Amino acid sequence: MKKLKIGFTYDAKADYKLLPGESPDKYAEFDSEETLSQIENALKSSGHNVERIGNASALLQKIAQGKRWDLVFNIAEGVKGRNRESQVPTILELFRLAYSGSDALTMGITLDKAVAKIMVSHAGVLTPEFLEIEKLSQLEEFEKNFKLKYPVIVKPSEEGTSKGISPESVCRNFDEVKKITERLIYKYNQPALIEEFITGSEFTVAVIENDPPFVLPPVQIAIKGNTDLGEDFYTHQRVENDDIKYICPAEIPHPLEEKLKNISLSSYKALGIKDFGRIDIRVDEKGTPYFLECNPLPNLGLIDVFPLVAKAIGITYDQIILRILQSALKRNNLI
Repeated sequence: MKKLKIGFTYDAKADYKLLPGESPDKYAEFDSEETLSQIENALKSSGHNVERIGNASALLQKIAQGKRWDLVFNIAEGVKGRNRESQVPTILELFRLAYSGSDALTMGITLDKAVAKIMVSHAGVLTPEFLEIEKLSQLEEFEKNFKLKYPVIVKPSEEGTSKGISPESVCRNFDEVKKITERLIYKYNQPALIEEFITGSEFTVAVIENDPPFVLPPVQIAIKGNTDLGEDFYTHQRVENDDIKYICPAEIPHPLEEKLKNISLSSYKALGIKDFGRIDIRVDEKGTPYFLECNPLPNLGLIDVFPLVAKAIGITYDQIILRILQSALKRNNLI
């Protein structure tokens, strides 16, 4: 196979410094040097030439200098606004450069949790009932006729890495809803999503490739050793502590595994995901799965689920990264 020039776009935590008064979780979604090196080394194992590019600003600078690549492997999260994940794909499309992963439209759809839920609902996928509130006056209109069933969970509509989600996020009355909604709108300067909370268990399902998509084994989330979570859930504080454990293969009946795979495949297709993505699902006490959200830029490092799902299907971590790369190369007619 011909050696190709592969660019690598990303947002590194080390490239951004918090300003006084900014929230400590502002850059929580960005990648560590350790993760970037793991992905870069996996890409290099393909035999292609890999060049680090960096973030959207660095990409623009390199393009202005005349640099080009056969394909850009993109995991850049972007900065500011609900279209931030669309920034790098938009730039690459403008300059007719091939890239891995989903396009700008899908990135925008999936980052806005409410829009993503509407899209998958239209495709027949179950998702918890919800309201999206842009300002508190809207919520006050619902006070006398609040139709969502308690408990509900309140979270930022346009964030990842469980930002803004804490033990107080689950509310059991309207006063609690109002308090948390007001706090999130003020802190994150974006709408709050109020969603019926699903008591039960939680899973995340990775999907790669396109024609057809390949649904990887579901990963079950355990919190403090428990898989029957009840009303416990994934909070931002738990992203980097020892409370969370990923279990793969999930210790669940085969019919539930098939349900999880089916809802993940339907969501992947409905949202227009390309090459790779991860679907988060909550399963109620009756065994019914509900779509929570989709991440088209899941963490690909060793700290997340991709090493586990690779092992579960009998391949290495490097091989699963290369399958994502191969999928993008094939989609762009480069192999």
